[in-house]
Amino acid sequence: MRYLLSGAILLWMMSGCSLTTYNKPISKGVIENRDIVITATDKSFTLQGEFDAPFQSNLQYNSLKIPDNDLLQSYKDALYRGAKRVRVKIPGLDHELYGILALEKADQDGIGPGTRSYKIIIPEPYVNAAKNGKISVVYEYYKLKNDGLIDISKIKERSWMLWLSDQDVFQ
Repeated sequence: MRYLLSGAILLWMMSGCSLTTYNKPISKGVIENRDIVITATDKSFTLQGEFDAPFQSNLQYNSLKIPDNDLLQSYKDALYRGAKRVRVKIPGLDHELYGILALEKADQDGIGPGTRSYKIIIPEPYVNAAKNGKISVVYEYYKLKNDGLIDISKIKERSWMLWLSDQDVFQ
């Protein structure tokens, strides 16, 4: 039995299978509403309209690790893994929103436009949900192609995430 287990592990290692996630950078993006401006609080970048990605974070969230309903409080981990503090100017608001922006790399097995470029959309309901010190999080996700070994078609990888609030609650 011991030799069978050792043989199986050796065969697995020689087959090239790995638990490593391979990622590819996403270099371009666009903010759909060209009147929205995202500026780093340290003034290191400003995003408006089409942009080159000024940084990439390393969160690799997916629905197996952090479900959608746990994302609201995940901004602390995002900051630890390379997300940036930002201010977000939204047309029609008399003040900027506070935010945390994560721009992720794409999984090499990802499919869809979210693996090639960021498309940042901030719908009005998410802006409204970020009032009175509440946190709102908006993101874009893509799916993974099924590799045939296990069904991964329901995993959601997020290409970008933006936490928003009208108060500086991201301490």
